[in-house]
Amino acid sequence: MFFKYIRLTFSFLHAFWILWIRAPRLSREQKWAEIQRWSQRTLHIMGVTVRVQASDAASPLFTSPQLLVANHVSWLDVLVIQSIRPSVFVAKKEVRAWPVVGAIVQACEVVFVKRGSPSSARKMVADVNAALAQGYRVTGFPEGTSTEGHEVGLFHANLFEAAIEQGAHVHPLALRYIHATTGEHCLVAAFVGDIGFVESLHRVMRAPSITVTVNMGEPLSSQGHSRRTLAQLAHRCVSAQLVALSEAPN
Repeated sequence: MFFKYIRLTFSFLHAFWILWIRAPRLSREQKWAEIQRWSQRTLHIMGVTVRVQASDAASPLFTSPQLLVANHVSWLDVLVIQSIRPSVFVAKKEVRAWPVVGAIVQACEVVFVKRGSPSSARKMVADVNAALAQGYRVTGFPEGTSTEGHEVGLFHANLFEAAIEQGAHVHPLALRYIHATTGEHCLVAAFVGDIGFVESLHRVMRAPSITVTVNMGEPLSSQGHSRRTLAQLAHRCVSAQLVALSEAPN
């Protein structure tokens, strides 16, 4: 276990090297490819395996503006999605204060939002709109909070406004955490209740192994939708995908 923490420490140091030393000399595509590889290595160090079900798994990193939306279980969700679809993320403002991770996510062009603040929500929509206009892929968790992952909470509609304004497709993702040995639903990574980031990290590091299954649904056109109807459609898709993951043989 000690050496596992040592490897994770070096992985975080490598992230700083990528983002502050190497990134200024890289193109946007090269930078996000580096972030993708770093996420894959870091998940491996923590004993987290990612399994993807997707018809477009071989698609380029950047094609056209895309909004990815997923159910939210853990801070690991970000690494999982970065490992398969590098993105600009929308995150709660509190993440800035997390040790080490807060500095890393700020350097990854995260869009922060203060929960319960209408003015912060409007700024978030404007920032996501700008990122999509520049051709970035943006990922958000419209539930607005994390859950144990048994079902999908209602989606807030604000995030979808930017997709409509930019004519971007919405890609629904469902994430389910399972025990690698039994295939049963795993709560080790669930970031719920009063647990803090450091305690959650220790729980993940102590777990023998965790598997995350990701179901990537077909893209949804934003044309002809209001932000509310698009949020409802995306919610139905993610919910159906999560049910499919729970019923699939492991």
